[in-house]
Amino acid sequence: METLLHGVELLNGFIWGPPMIIAIFGLGIYFTFKLGFVQKHAWKAIQVSVRKDQGQGTVSSFGSLAMMVGATVGTGSILGVTTAIAQGGPGAVFWMVIAGIFNFAIKYCECMAAVKYRVKRDDEYVGGPMYVMTRVLKMKWLAVLFAVGVLAEAIFAGSALQANSMADVLREGYSLNPWLIGFAVAAIASTVTIGGVKRIASYSQWLVPIMGGMYLLIALAVIVMNISRLPQALAVIVISAFTGKALFGGAVGVSVSAIVISALNGMGLGVSRSVMSTEAGMGSAAIAACAAKTRSATRMGIVSATSVVWTVVICILSGVVVTIAGDWQNPNAFAANLCNSAFQTVPYVGTPILIFSLIIFSFTTLLGWSYYGEKATQFLFGSKWVKFWRVFYVLVCALGGGLGTTFSLGLTISPDAFEVGLSTRFAWAIAVLTMTFMTIPNLYMLWRLRHKLALETKRYLKRSLY
Repeated sequence: METLLHGVELLNGFIWGPPMIIAIFGLGIYFTFKLGFVQKHAWKAIQVSVRKDQGQGTVSSFGSLAMMVGATVGTGSILGVTTAIAQGGPGAVFWMVIAGIFNFAIKYCECMAAVKYRVKRDDEYVGGPMYVMTRVLKMKWLAVLFAVGVLAEAIFAGSALQANSMADVLREGYSLNPWLIGFAVAAIASTVTIGGVKRIASYSQWLVPIMGGMYLLIALAVIVMNISRLPQALAVIVISAFTGKALFGGAVGVSVSAIVISALNGMGLGVSRSVMSTEAGMGSAAIAACAAKTRSATRMGIVSATSVVWTVVICILSGVVVTIAGDWQNPNAFAANLCNSAFQTVPYVGTPILIFSLIIFSFTTLLGWSYYGEKATQFLFGSKWVKFWRVFYVLVCALGGGLGTTFSLGLTISPDAFEVGLSTRFAWAIAVLTMTFMTIPNLYMLWRLRHKLALETKRYLKRSLY
């Protein structure tokens, strides 16, 4: 198991090394300047996102955004941050934030393009990069590759990993049986996913504000209670972004090359987790954007991109509280353990609120990815397979609850903390690997459409966004 994990992490390190960093950073910077710094519209777009928009679509623009935020501001923004810190040091948080700022422009482009070229199918509006690749680029094979990547990511990161995250925090906090949690989550999720996009959007509209508000409050409480350690934590985050984890590992005589390699590792982890937590560059959020009622693809694109803002805020808070706690240097602490050690500093309510927040985060992510996988299934196999996907998805969810005790590949895992962390790390590694099959085709599509996207944006913004 450990050898297999090492192999997958090496492959991810290669893929998400300098080439991918350059591709994502480069495209984000390119679109930022090409579109006249579209990020400046973020605040107005946040205000617009809560208003009713008249236009064609299946759900309200806020419902679409809530579903999108629910899928993005999930455990990737909390446990994804902690895993990045554990593997690459606090500097990974710095690169997550920097990548997130430029990823706003990427998120806008992929959502705008998807809405512009969406189609009406079975009395609902559907779309996404796979439809753009087919209708505009005339590259069906690339669209199929992307859709397969969506299915794989939905299975691993959307269903199994989210169920495991909920089971993990409840096992950690209350010693509950992971298998029972997995089946309970699957049963509850099935009552929502069976209703399709309208029911998912409806639940997301009231769950997302609750989960976000509670987490923000408790995270700020941790920071306030440890305010004297805040300057040091911020300094560690910034310094280790350029020197790597090696400098803070207590090693004596660390070579310059080791520090550089460690810094690049943290940068790669930060960029990959930024893509995973914001979904900017993956193209998945564009699938949700296509369901929205909107009168303009450009308008919905900018509204959709505001989900990156919320994700970056959550990532910053998660990174700061974990760094303040200091357990990121403990090799046996991973994922939920790191979060728990930080939130335990708030007496009585810290751990319960963290657990509740993680459960809601995971659940909304699970719902969002159910819809993404459903639309990928519909694109690949037709509408008749949608019901099969819904059943399969919740079954994977049920099995995912016991990921820490018996991993789905048939590898027997003992229930001690180290092995549970090992299987969780393996699941995260697989999620990053499958994310690659979405990200590369999507980035290629955006590059091919760069001139059309810029022209469309400038024409619309000249009139008025609002």
